[in-house]
Amino acid sequence: MNKDAMIIPFTFLMLLACAKNDPVDNDAITPADVLIGDASATGLAAPANAAMAEAVQQAALPPPSGGLTWSFRQQDNSALFGPPNSPAFSIQCQKPKEGEPQLIFVRYLPPTSGAQGTLSFTGNGKGASVPIAAVINPDGVGGQWRATAPPNDSMRDIAELFAGPGSVEVSVTGTAPLVVPPGDQPRRVLAACLAG
Repeated sequence: MNKDAMIIPFTFLMLLACAKNDPVDNDAITPADVLIGDASATGLAAPANAAMAEAVQQAALPPPSGGLTWSFRQQDNSALFGPPNSPAFSIQCQKPKEGEPQLIFVRYLPPTSGAQGTLSFTGNGKGASVPIAAVINPDGVGGQWRATAPPNDSMRDIAELFAGPGSVEVSVTGTAPLVVPPGDQPRRVLAACLAG
């Protein structure tokens, strides 16, 4: 018998065996036309979409820090957040006689580690960050975190963040966040500095 005559029927039988239909109904693997969001699901550890995630995050934020408020200091064009004469955070627009204005952010919190970090702002559906450096007091005890930057795109992002109606979380790498309420004082300082 010819060798080809044996291979052809064998190949045909193999192909027939592979052509067997799958027992799963096609409707069982086709997704439904209308998908229901995770808002109605139960047992989820976290929301699976961005809008729900932001809503959960906003609900989880503590109220703006302990009834503290913003104040404005005209002599150095600063917005200060915290109790009088002891701010927890400040934004200053420093306008030198020559050169461009500088935005100065200070988190009045003794540095705990490293000389460098990131100052992050989160709120109102936005986020922004700038590099920040530890400034240690001359006696070596205490200090603060300080960021200085020209008014640029990241500063515009921060200004947009503070322009919103909600609270803003201000955090420095490795420290507890500070939640500040919206206010005209930071908006005023940011706008003045960005305007030049």
